[in-house]
Amino acid sequence: MMNERWKDLIKQAVQEIGPEDNPSKEETLKRYAELIVRECADLAKTSQYTSASSDYYDGFNEALVYASIKIKQHFGDA
Repeated sequence: MMNERWKDLIKQAVQEIGPEDNPSKEETLKRYAELIVRECADLAKTSQYTSASSDYYDGFNEALVYASIKIKQHFGDA
């Protein structure tokens, strides 16, 4: 089941390409995929624990930042 965020990203992809340019399905899907990848990478980076501090949480937070960077590199957004 699709939540509202997916629908928002589809609308955003169409708006950013510009419906007046009559984008192809491929262009729209490419932009949609880019938005999903960026959102996933940003979610990983912003999911850090900020209220707790210990070696465990510090390592966890570093792993989230690393995951964000690797996601962007893998899909060519870094």
